[in-house]
Amino acid sequence: MKEIFFKKESLENAIRIFSDALKEKRVFKKLKEEEISVYESLGRITSRPIVAKISNPFFNASAVDGFAVKSSLTAFATINNPKLFEIGKDAIPVNTGDPINYPFDSVVMVEDVEVTEKFIKIFSPLHMYENVRVIGEDFAKGEIVVPIYEKITPAHIGVLISSYNDRIFVLEKPKVFIIPTGEEVKRLGQDLKIGDVIDSNSYMIASFLKEFGADPYISDEIFPNDFDILRKIIEESSKKFHLIVVVGGSAKGRKDLIGDVFESFSKVLFHGLTIQPGKPLIIGFNGDIPLIGCPGFPVSSYIDSKIFLKVAVEHLTSVSLDFPRKILATVKRDIPSSLGIEEFVRVKLAKIDNDIVCVPLKRGAANLTTVARGDGILRIDENSEGISSGSQVEVELLKSEFEIISQLLFIGSNDPLLEYILNMVKKENPQFKFGIINVGSLGGLLSLARGETIITSIHLFDSETQTYNTPYLKKYLQPDSYLRLHLVNRNQGLIVQKGNPKGIKTLEDLERGDVKFINRQKGSGTRVYFDYLLSERSIDKEKINGYDLEETTHLGVANAVKDGIVDCGMGIEYVAKLFDLDFIELGEEEYELIIRKDYLQDPRIVQLLAKISEVESKNLMRNFVGYKWVNKMKEE
Repeated sequence: MKEIFFKKESLENAIRIFSDALKEKRVFKKLKEEEISVYESLGRITSRPIVAKISNPFFNASAVDGFAVKSSLTAFATINNPKLFEIGKDAIPVNTGDPINYPFDSVVMVEDVEVTEKFIKIFSPLHMYENVRVIGEDFAKGEIVVPIYEKITPAHIGVLISSYNDRIFVLEKPKVFIIPTGEEVKRLGQDLKIGDVIDSNSYMIASFLKEFGADPYISDEIFPNDFDILRKIIEESSKKFHLIVVVGGSAKGRKDLIGDVFESFSKVLFHGLTIQPGKPLIIGFNGDIPLIGCPGFPVSSYIDSKIFLKVAVEHLTSVSLDFPRKILATVKRDIPSSLGIEEFVRVKLAKIDNDIVCVPLKRGAANLTTVARGDGILRIDENSEGISSGSQVEVELLKSEFEIISQLLFIGSNDPLLEYILNMVKKENPQFKFGIINVGSLGGLLSLARGETIITSIHLFDSETQTYNTPYLKKYLQPDSYLRLHLVNRNQGLIVQKGNPKGIKTLEDLERGDVKFINRQKGSGTRVYFDYLLSERSIDKEKINGYDLEETTHLGVANAVKDGIVDCGMGIEYVAKLFDLDFIELGEEEYELIIRKDYLQDPRIVQLLAKISEVESKNLMRNFVGYKWVNKMKEE
């Protein structure tokens, strides 16, 4: 008897049709949230952003073996005129990881000094915090260390434990019910007669599901080819499970009823594929519960399960199950390296202008977040002095190629509100992938100009025109190549300890010898504005204790103040309030998003702009003290 199928589809069309139906029914919303131990979280999917409870490191730590010294006392040291330090008094022996306590603020490596019984000789000056891992170097307290809908990797577990998270919220695993059918199907260990078939398919399918991160449940009973019985068990199990898989009966022989059973719930998506083996696949829905009818022949079942169960679990969990591999990418900036050492550089990747671009992250053996947040690892040969801009390189992927190609890579100025909005977009649209590299306003602008990103954020004050951003945009970007969205105004000022014990009132107080300060990195909008204020008030930056001590985020500055490492630092009011610190307002800045015009219709940009337009209507700004909502397009 010739097989007849209702709706036969090509494999490509079938995958697309099934994927579109899963999206339309928003099956990812079916999974509930549960709290688990971080030690049991490998492979699980976060259900909310996870925030660091402490900084890493949470104290200033030596990055090398050597001697802790006061950097100011090493000034003018030379080979011909070395500085002498008494061991135990002016020079404290330290090993890598040892605390560096005030007034010591730098470490000289043991191989760079001459050691006698009581003294060391230093032959070159050290700057403040040289060879010291400062508080929050890897991540700061209050920082999102793992975003929402992220699959936990071994690197994530290291970051979560380092950030003092012992329990986290994750999505439950998709529950899948497997229903074997057919009077001839028997279980291993049962007596067999001629014509019987051993049920290997159910366990093979369950193994696929476990590999994909789901929880499979195989029915204790093997059900007969009876329409009413099969319909009832599907109806009942649909109330408890996220996905139903029926094994056998998917063709159109005399005893094959699954097509009719599925059709009794709703119109099937397709019945039959134009592939061999694997032709008799059928997929439908009971409400928003996917129903998959797998063929009884083992190879057919294997092929269909491998493809379509993967699609279903990906949509339920919002995480791609493609396995990592190597990929060719283009470097848009020089990446220097030292001869004689093979270096493993962690990188972020993005698809821009039909090219995969490669952007290096922080380098250093202690910064585990560069692995957890990184997309891949670039190996630089020991015989190379680095990689030149424009070079094509091979990158070993840490994530699936799909995630990398689809992600929106954001490189620019650090802002807690923007990171919150990006997580909101992902919460509503799990297929929205994003990555963040905090490099400051100028660094972000240069990344946009180089083609490393399609979106950045800046708040760069120009002292000559007394305006924000416009002169810098004209200097670094081509006219009419970008859109400006004035997102918010932020209050900038000095973050000081609770109660302001040092009585800091104005910038002039920073020149006092008893005040320790922490700055933002060169090129950041906060640093540019701070330098302008110093110049306007004729304040000598050389007199500021800590002017050269830099942090890359506002959270890092607040952490340093909160923990008493410094007395104050430059940052935004929101972060001061978040850490229960005091704030001395110095001005209001304009924070803008800069987006390439030719990417305005990109679905990721469309989703982000749509979410931004919702922020004010949902009254979310009440949680962000020190922000003034603007959300206005600006002319170039």
